[in-house]
Amino acid sequence: MRLFEYGIQQAITEADGFDLLTMGHPEGPGCYCAANNLLRNFLDKLSSAYDFVVIDNEAGMEHLSRRTTNKVDLLCIVAEPTPLGAVTAQRIFELAEQLPISVKQIGIIWNKANSSKKLDGMNIFGCVPYDQAVLDASMQGETIFDVEQNSSAFVAVRKILEQNLTS
Repeated sequence: MRLFEYGIQQAITEADGFDLLTMGHPEGPGCYCAANNLLRNFLDKLSSAYDFVVIDNEAGMEHLSRRTTNKVDLLCIVAEPTPLGAVTAQRIFELAEQLPISVKQIGIIWNKANSSKKLDGMNIFGCVPYDQAVLDASMQGETIFDVEQNSSAFVAVRKILEQNLTS
């Protein structure tokens, strides 16, 4: 195993029911070049060992344009239902169509929303309502996994995943 493959394996945290690969801090101002190159080279190899691979990126289009993967089964664009959120979601959708990436299904998940705002040509996967429990957990340094499974946000995310991962 090469040194960089070993580095990726060392960066994987094994947990109950899932493993987590966390990208580190940038090499310099805004630069994830080496990490993205490693991901691009080994994501296909790593993903063959898992039923699902979730890539959670920072907000914006940068990670998509860096093409950390070439094949995507389900691309979820998560945005808040504001004018800026809608414009950004539309731009990400258009970028995904232009890049040489195979995307089987693409859609939007409205975050902190009570209703689905329609966008031209985009599938709406669903809405995750504002949930004080999520904010409280974040303020206490906890993760989403510390939020009660009956919270409105947790229930909404589960429903969205069940509907879209089985189709």
